[in-house]
Parts: sequence; structure tokens; C-alpha cells
Amino acid sequence: MLNLAEYRPHPDRLVDYLPWAALVAPGVVLNKDGSFQRTVRFRGPDLDSATEAELVAVCARLNNVLKRFGSGWALFFEAERFAVPGYPESAFPDPASWLVDRERRAAFEDSEEPSPRWGGVRIYAKTTARSGFRGEMV
Repeated sequence: MLNLAEYRPHPDRLVDYLPWAALVAPGVVLNKDGSFQRTVRFRGPDLDSATEAELVAVCARLNNVLKRFGSGWALFFEAERFAVPGYPESAFPDPASWLVDRERRAAFEDSEEPSPRWGGVRIYAKTTARSGFRGEMV
């Protein structure tokens, strides 16, 4: 636990209310409570248009990953949807592939669905009997 009160006894700035203390490694933040935080951004499949079988498969894969974390972890996820720029122009060597692309272009241009982008924050704080909890980098 970092005792930052000795530097400023009364919080009067935004930094006093934020949980972050320092960058300790590339992409790893040490929080003021001693926990470590890592934020990632990824782009996965659009689950709004997935079938039930696809959703079950994604849930099973995600469950297999998450059950390996053990105790002491806090995971936060957020989904953001944003508009995709226009469909790219392409040249095709044969009429069959050109026709497939025309159908895809028509489906893309008719769709109002924005593209998904996902973000996640992993925080690890290991509890100890002596000190309450202590952050540990994994």
C-alpha cells in the first residue's frame, strides 16, 4: 500500500481521486492500493449476429480461460460499437469472385450495424494475512 497522504494531506486535484500511482512496466500500472492493472483492447467477432451454437462455443472458450485465473483477480470488460468507413474498392481476377464481393458489398451497405471493439482491464491484488492485501505482478 502506498501512503501518499504524507505528500498531500487533503485531496484537491483530480490525481488525488484516481487509483493509479505509477507505470512500473510497459503497459502495467501500479495502483495506489498496491494492486497491478493491465488494460488491453481487442476486436472480436460480432456476437449480436451469432447463432446460438456459436454463442455456446464462445462462452465455453471464455469460461476455460477465466477459470484459470484463481482468486485475487478483478476483470472489467466494456464493448464499444463504432461506425465503419465505406466498403473498400477491390479488383478481382474472375467474375465469380467479383460477384461474391458484390453481394458482400450490398449486404454491408444495407446494414446499419456498427462494428464492435472490446476492452478489458485486469487487476490483480493478492491478499495476505499480515497487510490486508499486496499487489503482485503475474
